[in-house]
Amino acid sequence: DVIILAGGLGTRLQPVISDRPKALAEIEGRPFLDILIEDLSSMGFQRIILSVGHLKNQIKDHYAQKKILFAEEENPLGTGGGVKNAKSLVESQDFLVMNGDSWITGGVDLSVFYDFHIEKNALVTVALAHPRREKDYGAVFLNKDGKILKFNEKGREKRVHFLSAGIYLMKKAVFEQMPQNPFSLETDFFPSLIGSALYGFVLDGEVIDIGTPERYSFAQKFFRK
Repeated sequence: DVIILAGGLGTRLQPVISDRPKALAEIEGRPFLDILIEDLSSMGFQRIILSVGHLKNQIKDHYAQKKILFAEEENPLGTGGGVKNAKSLVESQDFLVMNGDSWITGGVDLSVFYDFHIEKNALVTVALAHPRREKDYGAVFLNKDGKILKFNEKGREKRVHFLSAGIYLMKKAVFEQMPQNPFSLETDFFPSLIGSALYGFVLDGEVIDIGTPERYSFAQKFFRK
């Protein structure tokens, strides 16, 4: 199963896109979410759950003819709350979670990612990318075994570190450890798992996201190429 988080307010992007949810922002005339779902479908994923909130009816209408499930929130629940809200729809013992506003250059070999997750018997495995020039992200540090030692550490960190790519594999048992809604995966939940079975899997590609007007513009140019 795959949960795609598409319920955020998209506040930073609203100066450019204000009439639709961020996940439906268009790239070359196509909603960004279409690109993600098409990519997942090409890899064989069939049970896709969209976690929706802000302007959710637009997303529901857009995919009305598709075999897609919806976990709806009436009030903002945060990224963690959005995952937890989909609990009743998740059937597989391990499931994938993705941000609905980001993509990885070169794609992700999800079979290798999954094998790593199973081999480590991880509760949560976070896909990681190499850091970018902007410093508006939290740094993630690993030990040699791939276990996460620190998560979401802010600051101009010079030691070898990574950033979260917004893609996660989770065991269904993770729901038992989640706090009350609303909460953030990366700010509230993942740091609380330090010392337990929280692992990081490093990807070769870079994170492309549409979270700000500048990054949305870059994404449009990237996909145009």
